Amino acid sequence: MTKHIILFFAALCSLHNHANAAPSDSDTVRYESFSNGIEMLRPMQPSYLDGVVVPTRKSGNWFVSLSGGASAFLGTPLGCEDLFGRLKPSYTMGVGKWFTPSVGVRVNYSGLHFKDSQLSTQEYHHVHADLMWNLLGSRYAKQDNVRWSLSPYAGLGLLHNADNGHNPLAISYGIQGQYRLSKRVSVLMELSGTTTFQDFDGYGKANHLGDHMLSLTAGFSFNIGKVGWKRAVDTHPYERHNEWLTGYANTLTERNRQYAGKLDKERRTLDELKKILEIEGLLDTYGHLFEDMEADDRRFPVNNYSGLNSLRARLKNRHWDGNSPLVTETGTDSIQGMNTDSICKVGTDSLPGKWNAAINRPDTVSAAGYFALMQHGGECIGSPVYFFFDLNTAHLTDSLQKVNLDALAHVAKKYGLSVKVTGAADSATGTASINNALSTARADYIAGELIKRGLSAESITRTYEGGISYYVPNEANRHTKVELYFR
Repeated sequence: MTKHIILFFAALCSLHNHANAAPSDSDTVRYESFSNGIEMLRPMQPSYLDGVVVPTRKSGNWFVSLSGGASAFLGTPLGCEDLFGRLKPSYTMGVGKWFTPSVGVRVNYSGLHFKDSQLSTQEYHHVHADLMWNLLGSRYAKQDNVRWSLSPYAGLGLLHNADNGHNPLAISYGIQGQYRLSKRVSVLMELSGTTTFQDFDGYGKANHLGDHMLSLTAGFSFNIGKVGWKRAVDTHPYERHNEWLTGYANTLTERNRQYAGKLDKERRTLDELKKILEIEGLLDTYGHLFEDMEADDRRFPVNNYSGLNSLRARLKNRHWDGNSPLVTETGTDSIQGMNTDSICKVGTDSLPGKWNAAINRPDTVSAAGYFALMQHGGECIGSPVYFFFDLNTAHLTDSLQKVNLDALAHVAKKYGLSVKVTGAADSATGTASINNALSTARADYIAGELIKRGLSAESITRTYEGGISYYVPNEANRHTKVELYFR
């Protein structure tokens, strides 16, 4: 016996030293730099594609312009007046949209009066649609605050002579310069020209181009809706970063799997060592050696079956002769002829003295006493079975837990047992009302699964604990407990 104890402690010390030793590769020197990993885990600063912007949406970069100035009519025939003698006031209004920093369209109206070749004043109206090209639009892809724009344009429209009723087709062209005063207001100046047929003013040949209108105007342009351009982000750095993160996550997953397997193996070894100490009656003396190893607060509820309870009872009552107090001298089990109500009334005289003493000492209750309590319905059969759920849901953390549901339903149906289902939630998270609803949903889910497996709803009792903090860690409180009872 002494040799066995010495050998056991030698193995325990060897395992403890192995757990505390830092792992290292033999005959290998390895250096790992963490600076690159830290840099890769930091948020990325966006980089932009050179000269590329995102096209505007339907509601973005609309504008309205209003300007006034002077216009001069140069017709065929020309007449005797010079250019300055032909000047007449005019105004323009336009509505348009920029699709990109360089390309836009507008619909423009201009008109008032002009002097024809006979120097007579006539009234005109001009409506035209123009395609505009901003020569400085590429600057938006490199900077956000662009103030200047220079936009030549060309388009088609209709001229209307209010005096003679002519409505010829006209070609419009010109150049517009803008300077942005604020986000929505710009000052503009525009030099424009219009060419149409010679008979627009009533003089000249029809179907021959020859009449021209030159205008110089200045005014303001007002932006409507969303203003500005969004530079296109280069996605290649993000793709490379995501690839690195994926590989890094896979590496961590593999390491965690290895460490978890190693930890599980060491825990199972420690459990076996504790069993040996318990069987030999030395656990109370040397149990303190395991306290540091169990102080990780990661223990979950463990199923505790009747066989294990019986073993623990025998270990704690080393001098028990092994005979049940309910077995008579004839070898029959006297529990069948006894009133179970009197059995469960601890401290009464209705039981034999040996049996009554076992009931009054919970730490030394015999297997027969435990069976009597179960038959009376005061104890569940074996240990409760726990089903764990994800945070704030009624979804099992692992679908493999449903195997326990199959086994519970099979046993309950076979022996006609009643089932108690108790839902719970984690009080450390959520409000009381949320936890009450969660515990109800989790209990109803487990009860529903048992009903699907053939149990009757009448044989299932449901209770709801709401938020609890009985177990450590907090995740262990997110469960539903299932207990089996004799009816």
